[in-house]
Amino acid sequence: MNKPVRGVLLWIWGILGAVVYSSFTAPPLPEARLEVYNDSVQIPDFKGVNAVYHGFSFMEDPGVKPMTEADRKAEFARVKAMDLKIARTWYRPDWACGDNLYNDFNWQTPRMQAFYAWLDQMKALHVDVALQAGWWFTRDTYHNTRIPADQAQPDPEKDPARFAEWVNASLHQLIIVKGYTHIKYLVLFTEPLNYRSGNQPEGMSSPEYYDVVGTAIHRRLQQSGLRKAVQLVGPNSGSTDTAAFVGWSAGKMNDIIDIYSWHSYNGRQSGTNPPLEYEGWKQIALAGKVKIAHTGKPFWIDEYGASKPTEEVRFRPDYGNYLAQCVAAFTHAGAQSSLLWILFDQKYPASKVTNKDSFYNGVHRWGLVRSPQDDLPDAGTPYPAWYAFSMMSRYLGGRDTTPAFKTRSADSLYVVATSPSGKGTSVMVVNASHAARKFTVGFSKPVRTRMGRCLYDPAQIPGAGAPAILPFDKQFKSVTNSITDELPPRGVAIYTTLKQ
Repeated sequence: MNKPVRGVLLWIWGILGAVVYSSFTAPPLPEARLEVYNDSVQIPDFKGVNAVYHGFSFMEDPGVKPMTEADRKAEFARVKAMDLKIARTWYRPDWACGDNLYNDFNWQTPRMQAFYAWLDQMKALHVDVALQAGWWFTRDTYHNTRIPADQAQPDPEKDPARFAEWVNASLHQLIIVKGYTHIKYLVLFTEPLNYRSGNQPEGMSSPEYYDVVGTAIHRRLQQSGLRKAVQLVGPNSGSTDTAAFVGWSAGKMNDIIDIYSWHSYNGRQSGTNPPLEYEGWKQIALAGKVKIAHTGKPFWIDEYGASKPTEEVRFRPDYGNYLAQCVAAFTHAGAQSSLLWILFDQKYPASKVTNKDSFYNGVHRWGLVRSPQDDLPDAGTPYPAWYAFSMMSRYLGGRDTTPAFKTRSADSLYVVATSPSGKGTSVMVVNASHAARKFTVGFSKPVRTRMGRCLYDPAQIPGAGAPAILPFDKQFKSVTNSITDELPPRGVAIYTTLKQ
């Protein structure tokens, strides 16, 4: 074969080879430009990524496997590793009043002693506490287990004052006597206006009675001087994407409520049908924000999570990405904080119920770590989503006036940025797509620092014996005006100046 012909054939072969090779390789990763306006504050006092975490750790019941000292040590170690900022906990009259709200208050009961032990741990770990001012409404306002539930009736002339006295006495005991000054929030019941839990006072609607009881609590705390010790959070409006009763509360109870709160599950509810994941959660937050805008007060998303199509969705690695999208949506909407339902699977005291809401013999399987009291072969170990949630809690800050900055997201990549305690910078990028993504994060104000990366990859979950929180997997030694990186499908990364 002569050289010209051979050269032509080799050229054709090269072209064909390139075509064949390219047909078997993935197309270039799409690139996106994200912006962090770190000279423009959106939320001046961001309280962090928080959770409902009940003070049950030291509580025991006959016939139920208790938590061991090793179990509690492991649980508190996780709280420390994630640097939890706020824990919202169950608290009801029966712990100090026994079977009747009108009993003398007994602050030395086994339940109260166990609660003190948990509060001691939270204080040592610098976790602020959002204490429930009762749980069920109206039922807790006339708590009396001596009378069948269908026969007991609230007395609007006496019960609000007595209930307010129990709240006031509780705060005096906990904050003044015991020194639990980290109790900073008082939540006015849970979903008090969304479902029937107890009977209604004759001639009075549930919202009207809620106002009466809330006002009684507010005034009694003013009289005792304890009103300045706590911020009142309400109405804890539940299971809605329309922030039901938030607008009513803002119109009727603005002189009482300091922080407005509402919640939802699964990203949407029937009837209004916003989109799932990020957009749905953002709409849920904005629905209530509009209704309280005239008050100028902050708001919390006080519960959230997913249970559809089944509870199994929470146990899969992708749930970590789902929760990161929730946090991004809430922060972009301006929420001061959000509280996941719930931090750990927990055994509820005096409960052996099993039901469709993921209760198994009294253990509520809605958390990020399996309960050591559960009947599971891997009890006490974390679900995959723990690793995504814990790094958000640790590195996005929430204490000592942490600002959250304005940002611009793009192309299924969501960016959140904060300055933990007003020092340094943390940036979270959430890849909501099911493909790997390249991106650049630009800063409006140069940061001029080193940043470590903490990466949650749903395809690479830590195995047994892994650290309580994900370690840095990458260092950016000299960040000035931007960060360029790549995330795996459904990955979540936090870039931070904080130390591990």
